[in-house]
Amino acid sequence: MSTPATVTAPGSDSPRWSATARTRPDAGAAPAIGGRQAALCGRRRWVHGPWVDFATLGGGSLVVLGALAALYPRDDAARAALATTALVLAFFLTYPHVAHSYQLFYKDFVRKAFSPESGLAPRYRLAGILVPAAMVVFFALALHVGSLALLGLAGNVTLLMSGWHYAKQGFGILMLDAARKGVRFSAGERRRLLWNTHLIWLTFWLLINDTLVRQELWGITYYLVDVPDTLRTAMLGVVAVSALVVGVDFLRKWRAERTLPFNGIVAYAATVYAWVLVGRFDPVLLLVVPLFHAVQYLSVVWRYRLNAEEARLAAAFPSRDVEGRGFGASAPAGLARFAVAGGVLGAVVFWGAPAALDAVVGYDRAIFGAALFFFIGWTFVGIHHALMDNVIWRRENPESCRHLF
Repeated sequence: MSTPATVTAPGSDSPRWSATARTRPDAGAAPAIGGRQAALCGRRRWVHGPWVDFATLGGGSLVVLGALAALYPRDDAARAALATTALVLAFFLTYPHVAHSYQLFYKDFVRKAFSPESGLAPRYRLAGILVPAAMVVFFALALHVGSLALLGLAGNVTLLMSGWHYAKQGFGILMLDAARKGVRFSAGERRRLLWNTHLIWLTFWLLINDTLVRQELWGITYYLVDVPDTLRTAMLGVVAVSALVVGVDFLRKWRAERTLPFNGIVAYAATVYAWVLVGRFDPVLLLVVPLFHAVQYLSVVWRYRLNAEEARLAAAFPSRDVEGRGFGASAPAGLARFAVAGGVLGAVVFWGAPAALDAVVGYDRAIFGAALFFFIGWTFVGIHHALMDNVIWRRENPESCRHLF
């Protein structure tokens, strides 16, 4: 087992950062540590702590979904109350988590997108400039020709991208937890995990298309793909076989090493199976699942941001202990400012800006209804958020690697 663990952070698309404490060139020469340094090393085995990680990275969602399954409301009034509660909570969870991706992605954007030293410059330009410009042209064309069909296509693409984003984030959390625990996955094991991840994502999209057929978002109807029964059955069979293969890999690793990244495995199972496939059983739950996704994302991003604040303060005050009283409290303060800014930005992006545009922009309300820019804004952000995260959390991104690990 000489292959180092490859870490894929939330929302990513391919293996990212490779390292473990066991494989560092200087691991054997590390001096003895104690006191605060030992506590720091212990802390870095977790994102926040064993039980907090379990609750926020996926385990807590399984508890809540289990309770919902046992006590799920059957009457329309109770289901409407559940949906309303999910939308209210989205203000505090879903909207800020999306806004955080914009805060991270566009911070120092010119340097990241155009500096010769930036190995990710083409990806930043693609996701940060070309994709948004292409989507603006697409929506402008749909409005110009008065085509609800084109807008409906954007709704289905958002579903497709959301499933991909969720599934890849689950894989990323598993790899993150494995790296922190020093558990190394071979190239073949990672490849089989990725195959399983992608198969479930595609199956989710097919099942959602088969379940909903016709759906509305902000008064605009988008039609989904008619899925043949044979294709749906075949995909479910392939997913079952793939899941069995992955399960065998985990069992072999446990027998060989007597250790596994259990919180990461729980997060992977929750994200890739429970969250991605749960919408098949009740569309109302599609409003609840994003809350779990947001909590998982916020847990990792806030750890990233807290570490970044500590690094900034350590660089500014090299002679002072970043964990001590000198300015240790400033790191949480910096995180708080980041979180509040994300909350405000999220409210503007999801509600303020669409409401303002619907009020001042003239368009044919007989065709598009009264909430056109809510539909456009939500679909635009849903697609763009997934593509930005695919750049932010790549292995080649030095900031993500440095501050998250």
